[in-house]
Amino acid sequence: MLLKESSVLRRLPAAIEEKQLLILDSLRFTIDIIEYNYENIESRAIRVSEGKEKKKFPQLFHYVWSLLDNIRRFIMLYQVLATDNNYALIEPIKYVNDSRNTYQHMEARIDESLIDNRQPFFGKLKWTYHDKTSSEAYRFVAMSGILYGDPGKVEFMKFNENLIIENIYLETVDKKQKTEINISQLYLDFKGVVNDLEKGLERKISELNLELSDWASRQDIIIKFKNELSVKKK
Repeated sequence: MLLKESSVLRRLPAAIEEKQLLILDSLRFTIDIIEYNYENIESRAIRVSEGKEKKKFPQLFHYVWSLLDNIRRFIMLYQVLATDNNYALIEPIKYVNDSRNTYQHMEARIDESLIDNRQPFFGKLKWTYHDKTSSEAYRFVAMSGILYGDPGKVEFMKFNENLIIENIYLETVDKKQKTEINISQLYLDFKGVVNDLEKGLERKISELNLELSDWASRQDIIIKFKNELSVKKK
């Protein structure tokens, strides 16, 4: 779990400036979305590897591109905050930008992707699955469309009984060049950023001697309305 229930991001002080409060809460919500995306990427990759899920790649690619898009969103939100270190916190994850920009401007890169590089429009995913039954490591490649080009090189890993899924890569196109991003490593780097963010907030709140707040009754709630129609008397 990226953010525990006791996380400072879930108990932000009400006394801080409203804009800062709302941006930090938006970062908290974005973190939860990113965690949900990555959990679904891993679970669906496992199901595909075990033959339990076929021809449901749109969902898998949806979670991958959503993860990239929301990590980029996290970066942009964080850059709105006041900082005294030139936003050094987000440097370890800024490499997400190139791959995410491909997704954001995909309609402008049809020739680059589909024609010049013969690359499926939403890219292809590669991962290693460690099969406990056969004690073998298998490399999988999932295409987001018709295979009409070279599927590329496959690098095999040794079987590791302590792992199930390893090294999930997304291969796509950026500026007429094939490029790939290690989704698994990106998520680990993001976890480090979240941890540093929490520690920094805790330190600042302690320095300012602020009191944490319980937002449970006002955070991530649903509001149900009922329309009471007046009944005419005869």
